[in-house]
Amino acid sequence: MKKIILLFLSFLLIFSFPLFAQQRQLKPVNLTIGTGDKSGGLYPIGISIGKVLNINSKIHKLNPNVMETAGAVYNIDKVISGELMLGVVENDVQYRAYKGIGEWEGAPQYDLRSIISITPEIMQLIVSENSKIKTLLDLKNKNINIGLIGENTYYNSQLILSSYGLDNYTVNYDNQSTSLKDTITMLQDGRIDGFFINSIVPLNIIKQLSETTKIRFVDITGANKLLLDYPYYNITELNKAIYPKAYNPNSTKTLSVMTSLVTSSKTSNYAAYMIAKEIVENLHILRTLHPSLRNLNIKEMLKNNTAPIHPGAMRYYVDNGLLN
Repeated sequence: MKKIILLFLSFLLIFSFPLFAQQRQLKPVNLTIGTGDKSGGLYPIGISIGKVLNINSKIHKLNPNVMETAGAVYNIDKVISGELMLGVVENDVQYRAYKGIGEWEGAPQYDLRSIISITPEIMQLIVSENSKIKTLLDLKNKNINIGLIGENTYYNSQLILSSYGLDNYTVNYDNQSTSLKDTITMLQDGRIDGFFINSIVPLNIIKQLSETTKIRFVDITGANKLLLDYPYYNITELNKAIYPKAYNPNSTKTLSVMTSLVTSSKTSNYAAYMIAKEIVENLHILRTLHPSLRNLNIKEMLKNNTAPIHPGAMRYYVDNGLLN
Protein backbone atom coordinates (compact mmCIF):
# COMPACT_ATOMS: atom_id res chain seq x y z
CA MET A 1 0.00 0.00 0.00
CA LYS A 2 2.84 2.38 0.91
CA LYS A 3 4.45 1.74 -2.49
CA ILE A 4 1.20 2.62 -4.24
CA ILE A 5 0.89 5.87 -2.23
CA LEU A 6 4.50 6.81 -3.00
CA LEU A 7 4.00 6.14 -6.70
CA PHE A 8 0.84 8.24 -6.68
CA LEU A 9 2.61 11.12 -4.93
CA SER A 10 5.52 10.92 -7.39
CA PHE A 11 3.03 11.05 -10.24
CA LEU A 12 1.42 14.17 -8.79
CA LEU A 13 4.79 15.87 -8.27
CA ILE A 14 5.97 15.17 -11.81
CA PHE A 15 2.83 16.39 -13.48
CA SER A 16 2.47 19.44 -11.26
CA PHE A 17 5.82 20.74 -12.54
CA PRO A 18 5.02 23.79 -14.70
CA LEU A 19 6.73 22.44 -17.83
CA PHE A 20 4.59 19.30 -17.84
CA ALA A 21 1.47 21.28 -17.02
CA GLN A 22 2.17 23.43 -20.07
CA GLN A 23 2.82 20.34 -22.16
CA ARG A 24 -0.60 18.91 -21.40
CA GLN A 25 -2.30 22.13 -22.46
CA LEU A 26 0.00 23.05 -25.32
CA LYS A 27 -1.36 23.51 -28.82
CA PRO A 28 0.98 23.05 -31.79
CA VAL A 29 3.21 26.07 -32.32
CA ASN A 30 4.83 27.09 -35.62
CA LEU A 31 8.47 27.50 -34.65
CA THR A 32 9.82 29.95 -37.25
CA ILE A 33 13.62 29.99 -37.55
CA GLY A 34 15.29 32.91 -39.35
CA THR A 35 18.59 32.14 -41.08
CA GLY A 36 20.21 33.99 -44.00
CA ASP A 37 21.01 33.77 -47.71
CA LYS A 38 20.65 30.17 -48.94
CA SER A 39 24.20 30.27 -50.29
CA GLY A 40 25.61 31.57 -47.01
CA GLY A 41 26.53 30.01 -43.68
CA LEU A 42 23.54 30.74 -41.44
CA TYR A 43 21.06 28.90 -43.65
CA PRO A 44 22.56 25.38 -43.36
CA ILE A 45 22.81 25.84 -39.59
CA GLY A 46 19.12 26.76 -39.44
CA ILE A 47 18.21 23.81 -41.66
CA SER A 48 20.19 21.46 -39.40
CA ILE A 49 18.55 22.79 -36.23
CA GLY A 50 15.13 22.51 -37.90
CA LYS A 51 15.77 18.84 -38.69
CA VAL A 52 16.75 18.11 -35.09
CA LEU A 53 13.73 19.93 -33.66
CA ASN A 54 11.48 18.05 -36.05
CA ILE A 55 12.51 14.63 -34.70
CA ASN A 56 10.14 14.78 -31.71
CA SER A 57 7.81 17.54 -32.90
CA LYS A 58 4.74 15.33 -32.41
CA ILE A 59 5.66 15.09 -28.74
CA HIS A 60 6.75 18.64 -27.91
CA LYS A 61 4.37 20.17 -30.50
CA LEU A 62 6.89 22.76 -31.71
CA ASN A 63 6.83 22.54 -35.49
CA PRO A 64 10.02 24.04 -37.02
CA ASN A 65 9.72 26.19 -40.12
CA VAL A 66 13.12 27.34 -41.44
CA MET A 67 13.09 30.59 -43.41
CA GLU A 68 15.65 32.23 -45.68
CA THR A 69 16.13 35.81 -44.47
CA ALA A 70 18.38 38.83 -44.89
CA GLY A 71 20.67 37.63 -42.10
CA ALA A 72 21.52 38.18 -38.45
CA VAL A 73 20.48 41.82 -38.00
CA TYR A 74 17.14 41.12 -39.67
CA ASN A 75 16.69 37.99 -37.56
CA ILE A 76 17.19 39.84 -34.28
CA ASP A 77 14.77 42.60 -35.26
CA LYS A 78 12.13 40.05 -36.26
CA VAL A 79 12.67 37.93 -33.13
CA ILE A 80 12.13 41.02 -30.98
CA SER A 81 9.01 42.03 -32.95
CA GLY A 82 7.61 38.50 -32.64
CA GLU A 83 7.64 37.70 -36.36
CA LEU A 84 10.27 35.01 -35.77
CA MET A 85 10.55 32.77 -32.71
CA LEU A 86 14.20 31.88 -33.30
CA GLY A 87 17.08 33.44 -35.21
CA VAL A 88 20.49 32.11 -36.17
CA VAL A 89 22.94 34.97 -35.59
CA GLU A 90 26.57 35.63 -34.77
CA ASN A 91 27.39 36.33 -31.13
CA ASP A 92 28.95 39.70 -31.96
CA VAL A 93 25.62 40.79 -33.53
CA GLN A 94 23.86 39.44 -30.45
CA TYR A 95 26.22 41.53 -28.29
CA ARG A 96 25.63 44.76 -30.22
CA ALA A 97 21.87 44.31 -30.13
CA TYR A 98 21.69 43.66 -26.39
CA LYS A 99 24.12 46.47 -25.55
CA GLY A 100 22.52 48.97 -27.93
CA ILE A 101 25.58 49.71 -30.06
CA GLY A 102 26.41 49.45 -33.76
CA GLU A 103 23.22 48.91 -35.74
CA TRP A 104 21.18 49.41 -32.55
CA GLU A 105 23.00 52.52 -31.33
CA GLY A 106 21.03 53.95 -28.41
CA ALA A 107 18.33 51.27 -28.67
CA PRO A 108 19.41 48.24 -26.61
CA GLN A 109 17.34 45.12 -27.25
CA TYR A 110 16.85 43.99 -23.66
CA ASP A 111 14.25 41.40 -24.66
CA LEU A 112 16.86 39.42 -26.60
CA ARG A 113 17.68 36.00 -25.14
CA SER A 114 20.17 33.35 -26.13
CA ILE A 115 19.39 29.64 -26.34
CA ILE A 116 22.78 28.18 -27.21
CA SER A 117 25.96 28.85 -29.18
CA ILE A 118 26.57 26.54 -32.09
CA THR A 119 29.72 26.63 -34.21
CA PRO A 120 32.44 29.13 -35.18
CA GLU A 121 31.98 31.50 -38.09
CA ILE A 122 35.29 32.49 -39.63
CA MET A 123 36.14 35.91 -41.05
CA GLN A 124 37.68 35.56 -44.49
CA LEU A 125 39.15 37.93 -47.03
CA ILE A 126 39.10 36.14 -50.38
CA VAL A 127 40.99 37.74 -53.28
CA SER A 128 41.75 36.94 -56.87
CA GLU A 129 45.27 35.59 -57.30
CA ASN A 130 45.61 38.01 -60.24
CA SER A 131 45.09 40.95 -57.87
CA LYS A 132 48.55 40.36 -56.33
CA ILE A 133 47.03 40.96 -52.89
CA LYS A 134 49.01 39.03 -50.28
CA THR A 135 48.34 41.08 -47.10
CA LEU A 136 45.72 43.51 -45.86
CA LEU A 137 48.08 46.38 -46.59
CA ASP A 138 47.97 45.41 -50.27
CA LEU A 139 44.30 46.46 -50.41
CA LYS A 140 45.29 50.06 -51.11
CA ASN A 141 43.59 51.22 -54.31
CA LYS A 142 41.92 47.83 -54.79
CA ASN A 143 38.22 47.19 -55.24
CA ILE A 144 36.98 45.11 -52.33
CA ASN A 145 33.42 44.13 -51.56
CA ILE A 146 32.86 44.66 -47.84
CA GLY A 147 29.20 43.65 -47.77
CA LEU A 148 25.90 45.44 -47.60
CA ILE A 149 25.27 48.07 -44.94
CA GLY A 150 23.41 46.25 -42.17
CA GLU A 151 25.13 42.92 -42.78
CA ASN A 152 27.48 41.54 -40.15
CA THR A 153 30.19 41.13 -42.80
CA TYR A 154 30.01 44.88 -43.42
CA TYR A 155 30.35 45.72 -39.74
CA ASN A 156 33.29 43.37 -39.13
CA SER A 157 35.16 44.27 -42.31
CA GLN A 158 34.89 47.96 -41.40
CA LEU A 159 36.45 47.27 -38.00
CA ILE A 160 39.26 45.25 -39.54
CA LEU A 161 40.02 47.81 -42.22
CA SER A 162 39.85 50.68 -39.75
CA SER A 163 42.44 48.95 -37.56
CA TYR A 164 44.78 49.09 -40.57
CA GLY A 165 43.90 52.65 -41.53
CA LEU A 166 42.48 51.42 -44.82
CA ASP A 167 39.03 53.00 -44.76
CA ASN A 168 39.70 55.19 -47.81
CA TYR A 169 41.10 52.44 -49.99
CA THR A 170 38.14 50.12 -50.32
CA VAL A 171 35.05 50.16 -52.51
CA ASN A 172 31.67 49.32 -51.05
CA TYR A 173 29.31 47.79 -53.61
CA ASP A 174 26.24 48.12 -51.46
CA ASN A 175 24.26 49.72 -54.30
CA GLN A 176 24.60 46.58 -56.41
CA SER A 177 23.13 43.12 -56.03
CA THR A 178 25.46 41.55 -53.52
CA SER A 179 24.17 38.12 -52.68
CA LEU A 180 27.16 35.86 -52.15
CA LYS A 181 26.53 34.29 -55.54
CA ASP A 182 26.56 37.70 -57.26
CA THR A 183 29.66 38.78 -55.33
CA ILE A 184 31.50 35.70 -56.54
CA THR A 185 30.46 36.48 -60.11
CA MET A 186 31.85 40.00 -59.69
CA LEU A 187 35.19 38.56 -58.57
CA GLN A 188 35.30 36.15 -61.49
CA ASP A 189 34.43 38.94 -63.94
CA GLY A 190 37.21 41.15 -62.58
CA ARG A 191 34.84 43.84 -61.32
CA ILE A 192 36.25 43.44 -57.81
CA ASP A 193 39.62 42.23 -56.57
CA GLY A 194 38.27 40.47 -53.51
CA PHE A 195 35.57 40.31 -50.89
CA PHE A 196 35.05 39.80 -47.18
CA ILE A 197 32.82 37.05 -45.92
CA ASN A 198 31.96 35.73 -42.47
CA SER A 199 30.87 32.10 -42.68
CA ILE A 200 31.01 28.61 -41.33
CA VAL A 201 33.46 26.37 -43.15
CA PRO A 202 33.44 24.58 -45.42
CA LEU A 203 30.89 26.45 -47.49
CA ASN A 204 30.03 24.68 -50.72
CA ILE A 205 29.86 27.82 -52.85
CA ILE A 206 33.37 28.86 -51.71
CA LYS A 207 34.67 25.35 -52.33
CA GLN A 208 33.34 25.55 -55.90
CA LEU A 209 34.94 28.99 -56.32
CA SER A 210 38.32 27.69 -55.14
CA GLU A 211 38.14 24.84 -57.66
CA THR A 212 37.25 27.01 -60.65
CA THR A 213 38.99 30.33 -59.97
CA LYS A 214 42.47 31.26 -58.78
CA ILE A 215 41.82 32.67 -55.31
CA ARG A 216 43.78 33.31 -52.14
CA PHE A 217 42.77 33.74 -48.48
CA VAL A 218 44.48 36.69 -46.78
CA ASP A 219 45.69 36.65 -43.16
CA ILE A 220 43.81 39.17 -41.02
CA THR A 221 45.12 38.52 -37.51
CA GLY A 222 47.27 41.65 -37.66
CA ALA A 223 44.09 43.26 -36.37
CA ASN A 224 44.72 41.67 -32.97
CA LYS A 225 44.04 44.92 -31.14
CA LEU A 226 40.39 44.26 -31.96
CA LEU A 227 40.55 41.48 -29.37
CA LEU A 228 41.05 44.03 -26.62
CA ASP A 229 37.94 46.01 -27.49
CA TYR A 230 35.79 43.14 -28.74
CA PRO A 231 36.30 40.06 -26.54
CA TYR A 232 33.85 37.96 -28.56
CA TYR A 233 36.46 37.68 -31.34
CA ASN A 234 38.74 34.65 -31.26
CA ILE A 235 42.02 34.04 -33.04
CA THR A 236 41.61 31.04 -35.28
CA GLU A 237 43.05 29.34 -38.32
CA LEU A 238 41.49 28.44 -41.65
CA ASN A 239 43.14 25.12 -42.36
CA LYS A 240 44.50 24.79 -45.89
CA ALA A 241 42.89 21.34 -46.10
CA ILE A 242 39.42 22.92 -46.04
CA TYR A 243 39.92 24.60 -49.42
CA PRO A 244 42.99 22.78 -50.78
CA LYS A 245 42.69 24.27 -54.30
CA ALA A 246 43.17 27.85 -53.05
CA TYR A 247 46.54 29.45 -53.83
CA ASN A 248 47.70 29.51 -50.22
CA PRO A 249 50.90 27.68 -49.31
CA ASN A 250 49.81 27.43 -45.68
CA SER A 251 46.78 27.76 -43.44
CA THR A 252 45.34 31.26 -43.01
CA LYS A 253 45.46 33.08 -39.67
CA THR A 254 42.25 34.92 -39.03
CA LEU A 255 39.49 35.73 -36.52
CA SER A 256 36.20 34.07 -35.72
CA VAL A 257 32.98 34.59 -33.79
CA MET A 258 30.40 32.03 -32.71
CA THR A 259 27.06 31.47 -34.36
CA SER A 260 24.20 31.33 -31.89
CA LEU A 261 20.51 30.59 -31.63
CA VAL A 262 18.50 33.44 -30.12
CA THR A 263 14.92 34.09 -29.12
CA SER A 264 12.87 36.66 -27.20
CA SER A 265 12.15 36.95 -23.49
CA LYS A 266 8.50 36.54 -24.51
CA THR A 267 9.13 32.96 -25.66
CA SER A 268 7.62 30.57 -23.12
CA ASN A 269 9.83 28.73 -20.65
CA TYR A 270 8.43 25.48 -22.01
CA ALA A 271 9.43 26.25 -25.61
CA ALA A 272 12.94 27.40 -24.65
CA TYR A 273 13.40 24.35 -22.40
CA MET A 274 12.34 21.92 -25.13
CA ILE A 275 14.45 23.62 -27.81
CA ALA A 276 17.54 23.35 -25.60
CA LYS A 277 16.67 19.76 -24.69
CA GLU A 278 16.20 18.62 -28.28
CA ILE A 279 19.45 20.22 -29.44
CA VAL A 280 21.54 18.79 -26.59
CA GLU A 281 20.01 15.32 -26.59
CA ASN A 282 20.27 15.00 -30.37
CA LEU A 283 23.77 16.44 -30.62
CA HIS A 284 24.98 13.16 -32.11
CA ILE A 285 22.57 13.69 -35.00
CA LEU A 286 23.28 17.42 -35.36
CA ARG A 287 26.99 16.64 -35.80
CA THR A 288 26.21 14.61 -38.94
CA LEU A 289 24.13 17.24 -40.74
CA HIS A 290 26.88 19.61 -41.92
CA PRO A 291 30.70 19.35 -41.91
CA SER A 292 30.99 22.52 -39.79
CA LEU A 293 28.97 20.83 -37.02
CA ARG A 294 30.93 17.60 -36.68
CA ASN A 295 33.01 18.80 -33.70
CA LEU A 296 30.22 20.33 -31.63
CA ASN A 297 31.00 20.27 -27.91
CA ILE A 298 28.28 21.07 -25.39
CA LYS A 299 30.68 22.82 -22.98
CA GLU A 300 31.79 25.18 -25.74
CA MET A 301 28.20 25.67 -26.90
CA LEU A 302 27.26 27.09 -23.49
CA LYS A 303 30.01 29.70 -23.70
CA ASN A 304 30.08 32.91 -25.74
CA ASN A 305 26.40 33.72 -25.32
CA THR A 306 26.50 37.51 -25.29
CA ALA A 307 22.84 38.04 -24.36
CA PRO A 308 21.32 36.40 -21.26
CA ILE A 309 20.36 32.75 -21.68
CA HIS A 310 16.59 32.29 -21.70
CA PRO A 311 15.46 30.99 -18.26
CA GLY A 312 13.68 28.02 -19.85
CA ALA A 313 16.88 26.92 -21.59
CA MET A 314 18.87 27.70 -18.44
CA ARG A 315 16.57 25.42 -16.44
CA TYR A 316 17.38 22.52 -18.77
CA TYR A 317 21.14 23.13 -18.55
CA VAL A 318 21.07 23.41 -14.76
CA ASP A 319 18.81 20.38 -14.29
CA ASN A 320 21.24 18.29 -16.33
CA GLY A 321 24.42 19.54 -14.69
CA LEU A 322 25.70 21.24 -17.83
CA LEU A 323 26.50 24.58 -16.18
CA ASN A 324 29.02 23.87 -13.46
